[in-house]
Amino acid sequence: MFNSNDKFFSRRSFIANGLQLLSIAGTLPLFLDHSARAMAADFAANTAGAGRPDDRVLVIVQLAGGNDGLNTVVPVTNDHYYKARPTLAIPRKSALRLTDEWGLHPSCTGLKQLYDAGGLAIVQGVGYPNPNRSHFRSTDIWNTAEPDKRGTTGWLGRYCDAACSGEDPGHLTAEKKRALDAMALGTGGEPPPALLGKDYIPLSVQPPAGGRINGGRFRGPVDAALAAKLNDGSAQMMANCGKPLSGTASNQEFLQRTALNARIYAEKIEGISSTIENKAVYPGDTALGRGLKLIAQLIASDMPTRIYYVKLDGFDTHSNQAANHPALLEDMSGCIAAFLDDLKQLGHLQRTTLMTFSEFGRRVGENGSGTDHGEAAPLFIAGGAVKPGFFGTFPSLAPDKLNRGDVPFTTDFRRVYATMLRDWMKADDKLILGGKFDSIDFMKA
Repeated sequence: MFNSNDKFFSRRSFIANGLQLLSIAGTLPLFLDHSARAMAADFAANTAGAGRPDDRVLVIVQLAGGNDGLNTVVPVTNDHYYKARPTLAIPRKSALRLTDEWGLHPSCTGLKQLYDAGGLAIVQGVGYPNPNRSHFRSTDIWNTAEPDKRGTTGWLGRYCDAACSGEDPGHLTAEKKRALDAMALGTGGEPPPALLGKDYIPLSVQPPAGGRINGGRFRGPVDAALAAKLNDGSAQMMANCGKPLSGTASNQEFLQRTALNARIYAEKIEGISSTIENKAVYPGDTALGRGLKLIAQLIASDMPTRIYYVKLDGFDTHSNQAANHPALLEDMSGCIAAFLDDLKQLGHLQRTTLMTFSEFGRRVGENGSGTDHGEAAPLFIAGGAVKPGFFGTFPSLAPDKLNRGDVPFTTDFRRVYATMLRDWMKADDKLILGGKFDSIDFMKA
């Protein structure tokens, strides 16, 4: 049994240790496959589960590793920036100018087009009190929105708990007319901690490179002992398949329920991906592009999903930043621009908002060929309902104003979350975040 205080971390470890879903090896135990098919048929027959054209959607793009905010949104008139980075600073003439004071990295042509078209907001100096430079801890803080303690649930998982009453994605009852859920793509089959609730478990999909999406399958063979336990529990599983997980759910129950959810949606997702055609051209064949292409197709379908999550790795640029960072930004910028263009042509841009985040920024000073872990950084908000421009206060880069040599935060990231929850998703942000945080005015009325 899980200790409820450890559930957030033990479930993540449990999945990471070889029981990830939606890969090409292994098979689903027979009773789970039969259960999933029955639940899938029930879902397909109940049209109340279909998404409505006016349902609002939130797409999260994680820039994992700590994106260098100063070289992404460039302070082109700031002498402190150029003095601190004699070799890595983006030349004033190379930056893609947004205002007299600000430009984008020259690889961010897609974001420049979005900004010029009125669909991109940039929030400055985003971070949290008493910042932590550990990748693991800082990412957990962003995931849980609880900087002062070890959180046990993700902020979006708590949204799903509240919105769905902990109900499994796709499984509808007479009492629950609509299904609200979350989906992660390209996270290695492991549900992101941000999406894990007290009772809610999201679906995690790994879009293959030009291959078929597989559902409800385990990575590698299921060992005989585990298979026996799963089949021994079939009767109880069938009795509980439509009920929310309890706070003391076992690893076995967690695995069963996650496998069922995966199996329910896998064939539906594959059908959508083969029948709805993307309208935009995505740059290259990258993991981020594949994820966003599929998300665009799912948004344009009747899927009831309200939250999508996709990740781009590689931003831990301690060395060779000048060689590695531009390609990452080009991928991020180009894929986001193509995704929003896709949604516009598909007719779903106005109901979709995309938000980026990274666990921290980088130090102000370069280390020779790269930058080390820092604190605050800008993040991007894009979509049809976004007000364009800069929001928040950019902190001073004067050496005596820095925090341990880092960009000090001026905007608490929970204000961004509160804005998304209250102003965009129409949710109780105070309940989900455990406190009141002022909105930021980057969403249209």
